[in-house]
Amino acid sequence: MRHFFKLTTLALSVGLMSVQLHAAVIPASDQTHLGLTLYPQDLAMVQDHRRLPALSPGQQVHVEKISPQMLPETLRIQGAGQILEQSLLQPPLSYQAMLDAHLGRFLQLARLNPATGQETLSTVELLSVEHHQALVRRDGRIESIPMQSQEWRFIFPSELPANLQGRRGLHFISAGTEAESTAQLNYLTRGMGWQMDYVLTLNPKSNTLSVEGLASVYNHSGNDYLDAEMRLMAGDIQAPAARQPEMMRAMAMSDMLGSASNHTPETVQDFYLYRLPYPVSLRHDETKQLPLIQADALPVTLSYHYAFPVWPALDQQRHQAQPEIRLSFEAPALEDQKAPLPAGQARVFRPDRQGEMQFIGAANLGNLASGETAELVLGRAFDLNITRRQVLFTDGFDSVTVQQEITVTNAGNEGREVDLSASFQQEWTLRDATHTMQEDGAGQLTAKMHLPAGGSETLRFTVELKKRINR
Repeated sequence: MRHFFKLTTLALSVGLMSVQLHAAVIPASDQTHLGLTLYPQDLAMVQDHRRLPALSPGQQVHVEKISPQMLPETLRIQGAGQILEQSLLQPPLSYQAMLDAHLGRFLQLARLNPATGQETLSTVELLSVEHHQALVRRDGRIESIPMQSQEWRFIFPSELPANLQGRRGLHFISAGTEAESTAQLNYLTRGMGWQMDYVLTLNPKSNTLSVEGLASVYNHSGNDYLDAEMRLMAGDIQAPAARQPEMMRAMAMSDMLGSASNHTPETVQDFYLYRLPYPVSLRHDETKQLPLIQADALPVTLSYHYAFPVWPALDQQRHQAQPEIRLSFEAPALEDQKAPLPAGQARVFRPDRQGEMQFIGAANLGNLASGETAELVLGRAFDLNITRRQVLFTDGFDSVTVQQEITVTNAGNEGREVDLSASFQQEWTLRDATHTMQEDGAGQLTAKMHLPAGGSETLRFTVELKKRINR
């Protein structure tokens, strides 16, 4: 019991002292270091160091220019003594907040006469505010006032209600420090992030590729970040969430300040971290596009693919299609390092006969480690036409036999090679085929067709499909 009274006395004394002591205000000009680590999907880590005077026990500290979208549960304060309490104060000063704060109080109500332009004032008691109507009591009567009307407006007292007063920013109370120090504030915030965009340029022969990567870094947090050391991290990172966790794809990149040279990443746990070589300023509602990756003369392959299902059922339709155009290349080892390519939107260009660049397709590029193969679907080939039909169907006791006929026509002036892939929903056995076919290891039957310019070729194959038996 004696210990209880000691603790209670200490808490009361600290509370009284925090009221009596003058609050220490730490402005942005006292900042000695600012570090940012940006992630996609609206998340950033802030490392903010501020000069701090010697603090008396129980003294309140107000830190200005803190992200309004800070996640308070992630805040860590070091170098400021023992923290007794901390809070993020964001008084919601708005028209609706003012109305809610004055419920049950008397206000001035102004009404404008649109015919004469004269405005009359009356004192009313604000009873309720709901949707687009306000209820007021005036002269012993209750009236409704349209909130969206240009004729009516409420006039508030000059003094703000208590719940809307106070400085916006971070507040904390310390047990005290003996001398001046540097407080280290680390926290996560929403409202900041980036996205990646690639420009892929094919050479005239379409056998090599140049890669240019741009990072779009944005700030919608409500706070300015000036001369920050910026870092970005690559990997699938689990982001904090209030109720339900979400997987966040995070990529690290660097600000080249106009330079397209590549920088060597470092590894943190199982992720890649890129440090920007120069300080970067990112103001509220600002988006910057920063060159990140440059690689030239990468070997590339353009191929044509057509995939189709084979069902154990009679099919009398004639299917018309065009094969997909796929572009494949290996992620380069930048500066002899195993550097990844961050995920992003890739747009592909190639020169026409006059040397002018033309856009030929776009696709999403996933996280790609050095040496991994990227495969992008750019669209469908115009000059390659495919006709597929079922020419045989036999229903047996425990299996069905299906024969497919695929005709591929090349209307272009260059030879083409088309990859065909048949998929099945049950066990299958290849009985015969006019071309060489083989299983690809994933249960699919594949074949290649070589078509000269203006040529056409037909493939026929027969498969036996086992029936599924319900037990």
